[in-house]
Amino acid sequence: MTDTVQQQDQPKCPLDDEAKQVWLKQHASSNPHPMPDHEQPQQPLECSSETLKQPTPASNREISTIPRTGTEQNWIYPSESQFYQAMKRKNWNPDLKDMQTVVPLHNSINERVWHYIKNWEKDAGGDACGGIKLSTFKGDSHKWTPRAWIRYNIFQMSKPFDRHDWQIDRCGKTIDYVIDFYCDMKKVEHDGKIEEMPNVYLDVRPKLNSWEGIKLRLWKTFKF
Repeated sequence: MTDTVQQQDQPKCPLDDEAKQVWLKQHASSNPHPMPDHEQPQQPLECSSETLKQPTPASNREISTIPRTGTEQNWIYPSESQFYQAMKRKNWNPDLKDMQTVVPLHNSINERVWHYIKNWEKDAGGDACGGIKLSTFKGDSHKWTPRAWIRYNIFQMSKPFDRHDWQIDRCGKTIDYVIDFYCDMKKVEHDGKIEEMPNVYLDVRPKLNSWEGIKLRLWKTFKF
């Protein structure tokens, strides 16, 4: 059963505003990705003749599996209502029914990011203090990583639609991770027909801005 909480002043996992719009356009008709194995200040709801015609977005917020540095709590994802209100404040004219798709998608992809980070951190020493925790994160869809630039400009591969920087705590050590978000189309069979569906690909890796990040890259590359 999925844990949820009502809207309140809790730690949040925001998605970059512009990336929300990209994800919404690219994935509004797709199903959320399955979960892997292993803000804004509160604003009053806006009333207009248009919004009154639409159902009220859910205010429940899902608790993530991602531990938060400095607490015994996990990060908490934004609710459908928070997503909707944030997009309205940007004058994007969001559709309430799309929130039922984009919010689970946002949550699922963040869980996938954490899954990949845990794979990088496996056997790196985090278990000694109860496991790694997420300290901070930031999205910047306009700032390309060197790898993304090379992929697109030299190898003519797809360009990322978003970039995130996550900082984790491993028993007092700070390790920075960077994530490039890509979207391509994959062919799937549906009702006996082959259809193209959007697929989000994540390129998650530690930054090379610290000795810890360099060690992780070398360790995984050469299987030390």
